[in-house]
Amino acid sequence: MRRMFSFDEIVAAVGGTVVNRKGAIGGTLFISGVSTDTRTIEEGNVYIALKGENFDGHNYTSQAVEKGACAVIVNSATKVPSNSIGIVVKDTLKALGDIASHYRFKLGCKVIAVTGSVGKTTTREIIKAALEPSFNVWSTKNNLNNEIGLPKTILSAPENTEILVLEMGMRGRGQINYLTNIAHPDIAVITNVGYSHIGILGSREEIRAAKTEIINGLTEQGILMVNGDDDFLFDYVRNIIPLNNGLAAVSVNDKLEGAVMNCPVCVSAYNLKENNGMDFDVAFSMGEKRRSMENVHISIGGEHNVRNACFAILCADILKADMDKTRKALASYAPMDGRGKTYHGRNYTVINDAYNASPESMAAAFRNLDATNPGSRKIAVLGGMLELGDVSASLHEQTGRECGIYGFDKIVVTGEDRKDFIKGLRSVSSGADVVSCADTNEVRMKIRDIIKPGDTVLFKASHSFGFEELAKEYIDND
Repeated sequence: MRRMFSFDEIVAAVGGTVVNRKGAIGGTLFISGVSTDTRTIEEGNVYIALKGENFDGHNYTSQAVEKGACAVIVNSATKVPSNSIGIVVKDTLKALGDIASHYRFKLGCKVIAVTGSVGKTTTREIIKAALEPSFNVWSTKNNLNNEIGLPKTILSAPENTEILVLEMGMRGRGQINYLTNIAHPDIAVITNVGYSHIGILGSREEIRAAKTEIINGLTEQGILMVNGDDDFLFDYVRNIIPLNNGLAAVSVNDKLEGAVMNCPVCVSAYNLKENNGMDFDVAFSMGEKRRSMENVHISIGGEHNVRNACFAILCADILKADMDKTRKALASYAPMDGRGKTYHGRNYTVINDAYNASPESMAAAFRNLDATNPGSRKIAVLGGMLELGDVSASLHEQTGRECGIYGFDKIVVTGEDRKDFIKGLRSVSSGADVVSCADTNEVRMKIRDIIKPGDTVLFKASHSFGFEELAKEYIDND
């Protein structure tokens, strides 16, 4: 059995009170792992009874012990089963985070944490891909980026982990602060500050304040990396970054002139070219030192993904990865389904960017559609953007104006704010060919007569619209 922790380590990490209803243990008690789910518990695990709005893990402590848990962490001595050992804490969720934070330092690895309004998952995955040829890397899986998922990700990391890449999500103030003080990143990445969750937080200023909470957990001499092209973010963090931490920026420029920013450390991409993905060159600026990395390729389109790749390149450089291996890894990186992955089939080119949507990611998707397969007919199949609150109508109108710039051959749109989107679209392109649909089912029916062989088709919407399934139908049947 793996000896992940001693029992005394766990007690010290959570600051709990031991309740022993088992009697003499007979030697040191070791913990093989941490579990919050009796369905997956393993022999020698400590079971943490989490409590949420619709569940209470305290109801399953006896079952956890029966399945092999050597101890339970609970919020009351009365919840410790007979013939078992319990650790009583005030807050079992905090105990999960405390154990994860203890393990993060026990691993002795470097931690990279990624947040942002748009692109954090893609950036996380590109960073992971860039570093894997040089290090043992463990990373957030799927969307396990909250107060339960992040500690679980840390605690699932193998003992030989050298780099831990974590994604941090949030829906309100204080949540990133909680996560960063568990992970204590050596490198914190903020991809951008946009309008996602503005319906909850009320303003971009509040979103920025929530995202920049990631700074609070930085290790001594940790580095904050930001999108240098986002002035709203970059100008703000330059004034709040602690003196003992470093600041780095990434940028995308049309040419090398102006590629080196007013920042101690900067990586800038220039000479961008569409080539079944993107080709570009990179300029490094570190203090007075200047150097370059030419002929970099990523297999995913869009200027925004070049910027995401620059975060990965900068992480690799700072961590002293083998940069030749990093270059090759970036060239072979394949995006996750639903996050801008492009399928070049016999009949159609399908851009599946339907995992989520915001004004920023919509604009990036339009640029990507415009640049993909020059000369082909361009079809934009669009759903609404959610969680935008009182500014939803104006942001849909703004996104419509952005779409109208490109003169796409056909635009199919649904969602409650589609009239505002169309209003913005018409203000820029009065003759735009638009099909308005009541729901996703009508979209499905209408596009059967619209999409033709040779077309390049973008599917983009907030996740609840189910556009990933629409994209999959055209991919699977091509």
